[in-house]
Amino acid sequence: MISPRRVRLPGHVINCVVAGQGPPVLLLHGWPQTAHAWREVVPLLAGRYTVVAPDLPGFGASSRPDGGCDKRTVAATLARLMTTLGHDRYHVVGHDVGGQVAYPLAALHPQAVRSLTFVEAGIPGLGGSLAAGNPLTGGSWHFGFNMVPDLPEFLLAGRERGYLEFMFRRDTIGLYVTDAIDDAALDVYARALAAPGAVRATMGYYRALPADIADNRELSAAGPLRTPALVVGARHGVGLGWLDTVQEAVAEVSSRWIEECGHYVPEERPAELVRLLTDNWQEVEQGE
Repeated sequence: MISPRRVRLPGHVINCVVAGQGPPVLLLHGWPQTAHAWREVVPLLAGRYTVVAPDLPGFGASSRPDGGCDKRTVAATLARLMTTLGHDRYHVVGHDVGGQVAYPLAALHPQAVRSLTFVEAGIPGLGGSLAAGNPLTGGSWHFGFNMVPDLPEFLLAGRERGYLEFMFRRDTIGLYVTDAIDDAALDVYARALAAPGAVRATMGYYRALPADIADNRELSAAGPLRTPALVVGARHGVGLGWLDTVQEAVAEVSSRWIEECGHYVPEERPAELVRLLTDNWQEVEQGE
């Protein structure tokens, strides 16, 4: 049974989906999506795992406070969410910016995080990740646009759906399985981005990148995490371009490719992603 919940935390209300029974897992969506991105993944996991899929703070139906979009602060909120739901130890999966949140979550709460999975994601500030926001070095143009103060709020007002349609269907790291985000899903994301304060809050995840870079370098300087990590790359997405960032921060790292897939893996190849996740979690659990 899938149960939507609104969980009140100090300074936040987090909207989340909770489903299934078994070892808990925390699924963190990417930008510009919501927990709706896991709609095909959650039912496939819920038979064996307790799945928690929140709208990240600032996204979807979660609250949009001023500030606090640096990934260290977001990670603290999500750790509190899991404790409030009664989960003291869990696997973490992060897609896109969700992966950026996953690292400080594990670094600051190593006893809580059993494993890390980065799906088309990495750790800003480590390895070669500074190239991610520079289109001249293979990065995506939207990093710079989203970081500009005030301008996205002005230009996107009333045009949220058009922007998302471009990101998903026309951008160079958009969908490969073109019907994976259909018009109904696009409407869900467009309504979320058009809500009051949503553009400001979600762009805040990009505007916080300078703080994230400093935080990640400080956290990694303490030594590599002992939490096992899996990096999943899509052949027609970012791929394993962020792998070196995770290898710099984590002692035990493995990687896997998903073929015939673009950047939006949870929606383009949910069943294949679930197979990789469950195989990895079984190995981790057997090795504990």
